[in-house]
Amino acid sequence: SSPPKQPSSSPSSPRSPSSSTSSSTPRSRRIQKEIMAPSGKLGIMVANTTNAHLGPAVHTVRPGSPMEGLVHVNDIIVAVNDVDTRMYTAEDITRVMKETVGEERKITVLTARP
Repeated sequence: SSPPKQPSSSPSSPRSPSSSTSSSTPRSRRIQKEIMAPSGKLGIMVANTTNAHLGPAVHTVRPGSPMEGLVHVNDIIVAVNDVDTRMYTAEDITRVMKETVGEERKITVLTARP
C-alpha cells in the first residue's frame, strides 16, 4: 500500500521549477506585437529558426538602429505588411525588407517581452 501514496507528479516536480518551465515553453508565453518600422535600413539581422513553421527570428539588433527597443533578439517575425511570413526563410524576409526600404513597414512579431 506504500507505492500508491507516491503521486506520479512527485518525481517530475523537482525537475520542473518555475524558471525551467518558463524557458522550456517560450511559445506559450509569446505575445503578438505590431511594430511600425520606418523607411530606410532597420539595423536588424534575421535568422532561420530550428522550427520551420514558426518563421524566421530576429538574430541581431544593431545598437542605435531604429528598431532598438522595439524588437528583440529571438522575436519571431510572423508578418510584414500583413503578409504571413511564417513559411518564409530569413533570406525571404531580408529580400522583402530591401524591396520596401523606401516605405514604412508594419512588422508583426511574436515576442517573449511585453
